[in-house]
Amino acid sequence: MAKKKKQAKPKFVKHSKEEKLYHEPEDLRWATNEAVANHRAQRLRCDTIADLGCGIGFQAFAFARTCKRVIAVDVDDKKIALASKNAEVLKIKNIEFVQGDVLDDVVVKKLSGADIVFCDPERIPEEGERSISSIKPDLKKLVAKYSKITSAIAIELPPQIKNIPFDCEKEYSSVNGKLNRLTMYVGELRRCDRSAVILPSEAVLNNKDDVLVTKSDELFHYLYEADPAIVKADLLAELSQETGTMLFEEAKQVFFTSDKLVKNDFFKNRFEVLEQCDFDEKKILEALRKHEARKVLLRYNVDPKDYWKIRNSYEDNLEGDKELCLFRLKNKAVIAQIIKDNK
Repeated sequence: MAKKKKQAKPKFVKHSKEEKLYHEPEDLRWATNEAVANHRAQRLRCDTIADLGCGIGFQAFAFARTCKRVIAVDVDDKKIALASKNAEVLKIKNIEFVQGDVLDDVVVKKLSGADIVFCDPERIPEEGERSISSIKPDLKKLVAKYSKITSAIAIELPPQIKNIPFDCEKEYSSVNGKLNRLTMYVGELRRCDRSAVILPSEAVLNNKDDVLVTKSDELFHYLYEADPAIVKADLLAELSQETGTMLFEEAKQVFFTSDKLVKNDFFKNRFEVLEQCDFDEKKILEALRKHEARKVLLRYNVDPKDYWKIRNSYEDNLEGDKELCLFRLKNKAVIAQIIKDNK
């Protein structure tokens, strides 16, 4: 049995009681973030749920709070042992742990009473392009087998995957402004074609038919950076309609703009545009001084090895007290200030 980890808390905590739980060094990399796990548990609330590929149990523990019974399955006996021990630590008693191959007919039979089936399959750690074919177990076989038990099936997929050969809803989730998970919902669980959920706020945006995006080539007083889950789910038109803002695109960067300030959970960052000028170092420096800048965050594509050289070339000549952002949009320099969430 692996010992409890006593190392310093990692930068990105996966579970609020992580330090009390048992896990191997690599387990946390694949474990489900608690915010995502709780969101899924609410959406998949039922009497009996099957959690296939449960790993060390983080998702199963969330299911245990919203479902009467959880059957957690993993092919790895070591992970099942850790998950079982973690359930004891958390005093969770409504999870039955099963070690076995989820495509084995003996295992499938044990899950015959499930109302909903959830699967977190195994992915290759590093892969040039994510593909359904490299995921284990074979998802087409899994859906075929478990569809005989229930049509309510949800499967986690890498959010970078492009081709999904299922008739499903694709839900992209982000946590604290960073793309985190893609969950595929089939059968009666499907609500739409594409959706995005922003965590921890739980804001949800679904795709709509015949919605047209409102675009602008002009940058107005406020600039907004869309959450990556919105971008990945291709919900730009829906976000434009939801917020009354206009899409302002620059190369691969996706922004929105408006004359009036809008607060919305689907925006990762909001900026007040202070000044626009030619993208000329001297003019940029004049604008930064005018707006009392001290720190300058470069928000445009720049070679990483040149980032600090460029940033220092500005900051070494500034004496203000503000932290401002420098964008390069439509070949213009845009000086902007981040708007805090309480405004």
